[in-house]
Amino acid sequence: MQEYLRQKQEKSKAYIPPVYKTEKDIVQENHKFVRSELDDQDDLSWEERVAKKYYDTLFKEYAICELKYYKDGRIALRWRTEKEVVVGKGQFFCASTRCDQTESLKSWEVNFGYMEDGEKKNELVKVRLCSECSNKLNYKTKRRLAKKRKLEEVQHEKKKRRNNEVSHSKHSSNESDEEDADVRQKTANNDAKLENETTIWSAPAESKEEKSRDQEFEDYFTDLLQ
Repeated sequence: MQEYLRQKQEKSKAYIPPVYKTEKDIVQENHKFVRSELDDQDDLSWEERVAKKYYDTLFKEYAICELKYYKDGRIALRWRTEKEVVVGKGQFFCASTRCDQTESLKSWEVNFGYMEDGEKKNELVKVRLCSECSNKLNYKTKRRLAKKRKLEEVQHEKKKRRNNEVSHSKHSSNESDEEDADVRQKTANNDAKLENETTIWSAPAESKEEKSRDQEFEDYFTDLLQ
Protein backbone atom coordinates (compact mmCIF):
# COMPACT_ATOMS: atom_id res chain seq x y z
CA MET A 1 0.00 0.00 0.00
CA GLN A 2 2.80 2.40 0.85
CA GLU A 3 4.60 1.58 -2.40
CA TYR A 4 1.45 2.36 -4.36
CA LEU A 5 1.02 5.71 -2.63
CA ARG A 6 4.66 6.58 -3.22
CA GLN A 7 4.41 5.83 -6.95
CA LYS A 8 1.19 7.82 -7.21
CA GLN A 9 2.81 10.87 -5.56
CA GLU A 10 5.77 10.67 -7.94
CA LYS A 11 3.44 10.55 -10.96
CA SER A 12 1.43 13.51 -9.69
CA LYS A 13 4.64 15.57 -9.30
CA ALA A 14 5.81 14.75 -12.80
CA TYR A 15 2.46 15.61 -14.34
CA ILE A 16 2.53 18.91 -16.29
CA PRO A 17 -0.90 20.30 -17.13
CA PRO A 18 -1.38 21.55 -20.71
CA VAL A 19 -1.32 25.29 -21.39
CA TYR A 20 -4.64 26.74 -22.48
CA LYS A 21 -5.12 30.06 -24.26
CA THR A 22 -8.13 32.18 -23.67
CA GLU A 23 -9.89 34.08 -26.43
CA LYS A 24 -8.31 37.26 -25.10
CA ASP A 25 -4.82 35.74 -25.48
CA ILE A 26 -5.60 34.68 -29.05
CA VAL A 27 -6.89 38.15 -29.98
CA GLN A 28 -3.84 39.86 -28.46
CA GLU A 29 -1.48 37.61 -30.40
CA ASN A 30 -3.23 37.97 -33.78
CA HIS A 31 -4.85 41.41 -33.63
CA LYS A 32 -3.98 44.02 -36.27
CA PHE A 33 -4.64 47.72 -35.84
CA VAL A 34 -5.68 47.99 -39.51
CA ARG A 35 -6.51 44.93 -41.57
CA SER A 36 -6.06 44.89 -45.33
CA GLU A 37 -7.54 42.62 -48.00
CA LEU A 38 -4.42 40.48 -47.85
CA ASP A 39 -5.03 39.93 -44.14
CA ASP A 40 -8.56 38.63 -44.86
CA GLN A 41 -7.74 35.83 -47.27
CA ASP A 42 -9.63 32.51 -47.16
CA ASP A 43 -6.76 30.48 -45.77
CA LEU A 44 -6.82 32.06 -42.31
CA SER A 45 -6.03 29.98 -39.27
CA TRP A 46 -8.56 29.53 -36.51
CA GLU A 47 -6.73 32.04 -34.29
CA GLU A 48 -6.64 34.61 -37.10
CA ARG A 49 -10.36 34.18 -37.71
CA VAL A 50 -11.00 34.83 -34.02
CA ALA A 51 -8.93 38.03 -34.22
CA LYS A 52 -10.74 39.12 -37.40
CA LYS A 53 -14.13 38.53 -35.79
CA TYR A 54 -13.16 40.80 -32.90
CA TYR A 55 -11.75 43.41 -35.32
CA ASP A 56 -15.06 43.55 -37.21
CA THR A 57 -16.91 44.47 -34.00
CA LEU A 58 -14.83 47.63 -33.50
CA PHE A 59 -15.88 51.14 -34.61
CA LYS A 60 -13.12 52.94 -36.47
CA GLU A 61 -14.39 56.49 -36.94
CA TYR A 62 -12.71 57.77 -33.77
CA ALA A 63 -10.07 56.21 -31.55
CA ILE A 64 -9.49 55.97 -27.80
CA CYS A 65 -6.21 57.51 -26.64
CA GLU A 66 -3.82 56.60 -23.81
CA LEU A 67 -1.66 59.62 -22.85
CA LYS A 68 0.10 58.30 -19.76
CA TYR A 69 3.57 58.59 -21.31
CA TYR A 70 2.95 61.67 -23.44
CA LYS A 71 6.12 63.42 -22.19
CA ASP A 72 8.17 60.59 -23.70
CA GLY A 73 6.31 60.92 -26.99
CA ARG A 74 4.66 57.52 -26.52
CA ILE A 75 0.92 57.53 -27.24
CA ALA A 76 -1.29 54.45 -27.55
CA LEU A 77 -4.45 54.34 -29.70
CA ARG A 78 -7.17 51.75 -30.11
CA TRP A 79 -10.57 51.60 -31.81
CA ARG A 80 -13.79 52.03 -29.87
CA THR A 81 -15.99 49.18 -28.75
CA GLU A 82 -19.76 49.14 -29.16
CA LYS A 83 -20.29 50.02 -25.50
CA GLU A 84 -18.04 53.10 -25.82
CA VAL A 85 -19.88 54.23 -28.94
CA VAL A 86 -23.24 53.95 -27.14
CA VAL A 87 -22.15 56.10 -24.19
CA GLY A 88 -20.35 58.58 -26.49
CA LYS A 89 -16.81 57.94 -25.27
CA GLY A 90 -14.29 59.27 -27.76
CA GLN A 91 -16.84 61.49 -29.54
CA PHE A 92 -18.96 63.37 -27.00
CA PHE A 93 -16.56 62.63 -24.14
CA CYS A 94 -12.79 63.17 -24.27
CA ALA A 95 -11.09 60.22 -25.95
CA SER A 96 -8.40 60.00 -23.27
CA THR A 97 -8.75 56.91 -21.08
CA ARG A 98 -8.08 59.13 -18.04
CA CYS A 99 -10.48 61.97 -18.85
CA ASP A 100 -14.25 62.33 -19.27
CA GLN A 101 -14.38 66.03 -20.16
CA THR A 102 -17.27 67.03 -22.43
CA GLU A 103 -16.44 70.71 -23.07
CA SER A 104 -14.00 72.30 -25.53
CA LEU A 105 -13.52 69.05 -27.45
CA LYS A 106 -11.42 69.29 -30.58
CA SER A 107 -10.90 66.76 -33.37
CA TRP A 108 -7.35 65.82 -34.34
CA GLU A 109 -6.09 63.72 -37.23
CA VAL A 110 -3.02 61.94 -35.94
CA ASN A 111 -0.37 60.31 -38.10
CA PHE A 112 -0.11 57.30 -35.82
CA GLY A 113 3.14 55.36 -36.15
CA TYR A 114 3.34 51.89 -34.62
CA MET A 115 5.20 48.59 -34.81
CA GLU A 116 3.32 45.51 -35.94
CA ASP A 117 4.78 42.11 -36.87
CA GLY A 118 8.26 43.69 -36.69
CA GLU A 119 7.31 46.33 -39.28
CA LYS A 120 6.90 50.09 -38.85
CA LYS A 121 3.46 51.23 -40.01
CA ASN A 122 1.57 54.53 -40.17
CA GLU A 123 -2.14 55.28 -40.17
CA LEU A 124 -4.17 58.50 -40.03
CA VAL A 125 -6.47 58.28 -37.00
CA LYS A 126 -9.07 60.73 -35.71
CA VAL A 127 -9.33 61.52 -32.00
CA ARG A 128 -11.44 64.02 -30.06
CA LEU A 129 -9.77 65.52 -27.01
CA CYS A 130 -10.34 68.32 -24.54
CA SER A 131 -7.97 71.30 -24.31
CA GLU A 132 -5.73 69.79 -21.64
CA CYS A 133 -5.44 66.42 -23.38
CA SER A 134 -4.89 68.17 -26.73
CA ASN A 135 -1.84 69.88 -25.20
CA LYS A 136 -0.60 66.48 -24.04
CA LEU A 137 -1.12 65.03 -27.51
CA ASN A 138 0.94 67.84 -29.06
CA TYR A 139 3.45 68.10 -26.21
CA LYS A 140 6.45 66.83 -28.19
CA THR A 141 5.56 68.88 -31.26
CA LYS A 142 5.17 72.10 -29.28
CA ARG A 143 8.39 71.45 -27.42
CA ARG A 144 10.22 70.79 -30.68
CA LEU A 145 8.83 74.02 -32.19
CA ALA A 146 9.80 75.96 -29.05
CA LYS A 147 13.37 74.65 -29.31
CA LYS A 148 13.42 75.57 -33.01
CA ARG A 149 12.22 79.11 -32.28
CA LYS A 150 14.78 79.50 -29.51
CA LEU A 151 17.55 78.29 -31.82
CA GLU A 152 16.43 80.73 -34.51
CA GLU A 153 16.46 83.58 -31.97
CA VAL A 154 19.98 82.66 -30.87
CA GLN A 155 21.16 82.52 -34.48
CA HIS A 156 19.47 85.87 -35.18
CA GLU A 157 21.21 87.45 -32.18
CA LYS A 158 24.58 86.05 -33.34
CA LYS A 159 24.00 87.39 -36.86
CA LYS A 160 22.95 90.78 -35.49
CA ARG A 161 26.04 90.87 -33.27
CA ARG A 162 28.31 90.00 -36.24
CA ASN A 163 26.69 92.72 -38.36
CA ASN A 164 27.21 95.26 -35.57
CA GLU A 165 30.85 94.24 -35.25
CA VAL A 166 31.36 94.58 -39.01
CA SER A 167 29.61 97.97 -39.02
CA HIS A 168 31.69 99.16 -36.08
CA SER A 169 34.85 97.94 -37.80
CA LYS A 170 33.93 99.84 -40.98
CA HIS A 171 33.14 102.97 -38.94
CA SER A 172 36.49 102.74 -37.15
CA SER A 173 38.24 102.24 -40.48
CA ASN A 174 36.53 105.33 -41.93
CA GLU A 175 37.52 107.39 -38.89
CA SER A 176 41.07 106.15 -39.19
CA ASP A 177 41.13 107.07 -42.89
CA GLU A 178 39.80 110.53 -42.08
CA GLU A 179 42.45 111.00 -39.39
CA ASP A 180 45.15 109.87 -41.81
CA ALA A 181 43.82 112.32 -44.40
CA ASP A 182 43.88 115.13 -41.83
CA VAL A 183 47.45 114.26 -40.86
CA ARG A 184 48.49 114.17 -44.50
CA GLN A 185 46.78 117.53 -45.13
CA LYS A 186 48.44 119.13 -42.10
CA THR A 187 51.77 117.70 -43.16
CA ALA A 188 51.31 119.08 -46.65
CA ASN A 189 50.36 122.51 -45.28
CA ASN A 190 53.37 122.53 -42.99
CA ASP A 191 55.62 121.53 -45.87
CA ALA A 192 54.18 124.31 -48.04
CA LYS A 193 54.61 126.85 -45.24
CA LEU A 194 58.15 125.71 -44.60
CA GLU A 195 58.89 125.89 -48.31
CA ASN A 196 57.55 129.47 -48.45
CA GLU A 197 59.62 130.51 -45.45
CA THR A 198 62.68 128.90 -46.93
CA THR A 199 62.04 130.70 -50.20
CA ILE A 200 61.73 134.03 -48.40
CA TRP A 201 64.91 133.62 -46.41
CA SER A 202 66.87 132.16 -49.26
CA ALA A 203 65.89 134.85 -51.79
CA PRO A 204 68.55 137.61 -52.33
CA ALA A 205 67.64 140.99 -50.92
CA GLU A 206 66.53 143.52 -53.51
CA SER A 207 69.27 146.09 -53.93
CA LYS A 208 68.53 149.63 -55.11
CA GLU A 209 70.77 151.20 -57.68
CA GLU A 210 73.23 153.63 -55.96
CA LYS A 211 73.04 157.35 -57.04
CA SER A 212 76.07 159.24 -58.27
CA ARG A 213 77.53 162.18 -56.30
CA ASP A 214 76.30 164.72 -58.84
CA GLN A 215 72.78 163.42 -58.61
CA GLU A 216 72.90 163.58 -54.83
CA PHE A 217 74.00 167.28 -54.93
CA GLU A 218 71.35 168.04 -57.50
CA ASP A 219 68.68 166.48 -55.28
CA TYR A 220 70.02 168.43 -52.29
CA PHE A 221 69.83 171.80 -54.00
CA THR A 222 66.45 171.02 -55.39
CA ASP A 223 65.18 170.40 -51.89
CA LEU A 224 66.66 173.73 -50.67
CA LEU A 225 65.05 175.80 -53.42
CA GLN A 226 61.67 174.44 -52.79
